[in-house]
Amino acid sequence: MEFLIGDVILVLIGKAYLYLRFRNKEKVKQELSRKYEGQFRNAGVVLLIDALMAVLIVAFVALIAAVLYFAVS
Repeated sequence: MEFLIGDVILVLIGKAYLYLRFRNKEKVKQELSRKYEGQFRNAGVVLLIDALMAVLIVAFVALIAAVLYFAVS
């Protein structure tokens, strides 16, 4: 089995996210098994993708606003 630092980082992100969000071990276990297939790594991946999508949407809207600003003025 290979040791990948990316997996460790995703596990830490997922674990921190779930424990900060629910603050109860039982609720964390329920959410982990229900939504993330029992793996903290999956929770980290989902959180990372959601954050990346939010940044991309903001960048896209800013680009459109800049194009419209310079096209109109």
